[in-house]
Amino acid sequence: MCMTSNSTPNVVCFVADQLRYDHLECNGNDVVDTPNINALAESGVSFDRTYTNNPMCMPARATMFTGRNPHRHGVRSNGVHLRESLPNIPQQLSDAGYRTHAAGKLHLHLYTLPAPQQVSHIAAELSERAETEFGERLGQVLDEVLRDLLECPEDLAAGRESVGSHEGFSNRGDNLLLQTLERIHVPKWSDGALLFQEAAAEAVSGWPTDELSEADWEAFAEELTARLGEMFETVDATAYDDLSFDPAEFPEAREVWESGLLSALPEPFYGFETTDFTGGHVNEIYGEYKRWLQTNHPDAYERISFDHPDNVRGDTFQVLREWSLPAEAHYNHWISDRSIEFLNEQDEDDDPFFLWCSYPDPHNPYAAPEPWGSMYDPDDVELPTRSEAEFDALPEFYRDVYEGDFFQLQGLYTDPGPEVQAEAIKEIIAVTYGMVSYLDHEVGRVVDALERNGLREDTIVIFLSDHGEMMGDHWMIRKGPFQFEGLLRVPMIWSWPGEFQAGKRVETVTSHEDLLPTMLDLCGVTSPHAVYEPSYRNGPETWPGESLVPLLTGEADPRDRSTVVETDEDYLGIWPRTLINDRYKLTVYPEQDYGELFDLHEDPAELHNLWDDEDAESLKNRLYRELLDQLVLQEGAVPSRRNVA
Repeated sequence: MCMTSNSTPNVVCFVADQLRYDHLECNGNDVVDTPNINALAESGVSFDRTYTNNPMCMPARATMFTGRNPHRHGVRSNGVHLRESLPNIPQQLSDAGYRTHAAGKLHLHLYTLPAPQQVSHIAAELSERAETEFGERLGQVLDEVLRDLLECPEDLAAGRESVGSHEGFSNRGDNLLLQTLERIHVPKWSDGALLFQEAAAEAVSGWPTDELSEADWEAFAEELTARLGEMFETVDATAYDDLSFDPAEFPEAREVWESGLLSALPEPFYGFETTDFTGGHVNEIYGEYKRWLQTNHPDAYERISFDHPDNVRGDTFQVLREWSLPAEAHYNHWISDRSIEFLNEQDEDDDPFFLWCSYPDPHNPYAAPEPWGSMYDPDDVELPTRSEAEFDALPEFYRDVYEGDFFQLQGLYTDPGPEVQAEAIKEIIAVTYGMVSYLDHEVGRVVDALERNGLREDTIVIFLSDHGEMMGDHWMIRKGPFQFEGLLRVPMIWSWPGEFQAGKRVETVTSHEDLLPTMLDLCGVTSPHAVYEPSYRNGPETWPGESLVPLLTGEADPRDRSTVVETDEDYLGIWPRTLINDRYKLTVYPEQDYGELFDLHEDPAELHNLWDDEDAESLKNRLYRELLDQLVLQEGAVPSRRNVA
């Protein structure tokens, strides 16, 4: 790489959560307003065909951080934490002399405790503060079950300090069991909550119900004993202490934050010298922001709840049409403020810096502070991309998902069918647009701080998203094993005035795998895997991705590339692998006869699955071969050969 600047560049990386490529004005959306992101695109290079390598938050972010594909970094799905021993961007930059800071969402660790530790948490919290008669009885039953299974010590809450918390944490409980668990910060979708609900459903006829008889409680205790006994045997837990845990083992888990066991992330954290942490989304937000809000804005703190009387619920599940939480008290504003504080501390003569500014929006639940929350009229929103006949041509699990057969599928808490009907999905999209415009406003505040501090000319600004959202396309919503453009294709913009081509748009296929090699290249940082390679060696590349610097500077012309998307979706028992090249998208499902094949030139809406088309058989075979080639070539030569033997 040969840049004209003599100084090592600073880097600010803006990361949006669950933002689609086509939800930005600069990418052709004529409804949503995003002037600040537009300005970044006008001053830099927009990559129009960037794909996530896994459509889930944790694997996508792990690939951003490490430059490795999911099966190499090991975060194959949500619920698997990234090993800190793997080389990553902030650590590499920190070792090279960069000052590193993260503000906002990271999601490199679990957002909730594993089931055995969650049982320990539930027992401790209920013994200390069961707020209802149902909660008291649940605590007694669990105490008896644990004593029977583990000879549980009398004081379940020994050493635990519990703090007051926001009531109605997620506002999703539809029976007293779930409401009780959510009061002690156990999300409805977590394994522990599902285990308890399944035990109740198995034991109590007509579940869910708001009242349990003595016989119901006895049957529930018996079923819970059987289920927990099986779990404890699997994890070899023979005493209650086997379920105990150090909160630092789960530094991003909401239970340890909401229960007062953690008040800051351990530092350094994945190479970040300092952090300002938020976890969760919208009314489920937690972390340092929530502590700050409760201390500094107690009235606004109460307005987080969707059930606050000044909030206006939408007609659709998880939608808030008007949120009375003031913009200056919103978590995005707090993240921007913490980022601006960091920038105000930097000086042109200081070491270069790397700022990770990561917003939890736009993400379900759907809400934004005013004026953004009600900025867009659902009537102005176009219906999603889909056809009435799609389920006949798609793999069979799509229909099962639509009909609500997979409660635990990522982000689904009700049958998705009603949510994706015309009026409901248009309301969801309209509020999401408000979230995007508010996100744009906050990005602008941070870029303005760069300008005020005289740092903009020496700073690379990157804007991207971890993955998209189905938003009703093909009758699906939120995320999952779906391989469509709305979920996989994400925005990626790079801006460095005077160094990168201004207003350039690149159609070359790129992915999150390219982020790390490009950043190391731009910052002059040697790869952690660099070794001497004699001229006679011709092995695979270290990284599955490659540096995009020649495309940023115009030193090279765009060319055809391909990328692979890995999805391990154990909720459905399928593990699709998708090849995306300059024209086609092939998705294969191991051990299944079905699959997907789309011609993105002729069918950009992906409405005509060519998988069973006889005329496409030779094309499918060719793409199968290309997928196999890419799985091998993108494996990455790590560790590198050090000698001939």
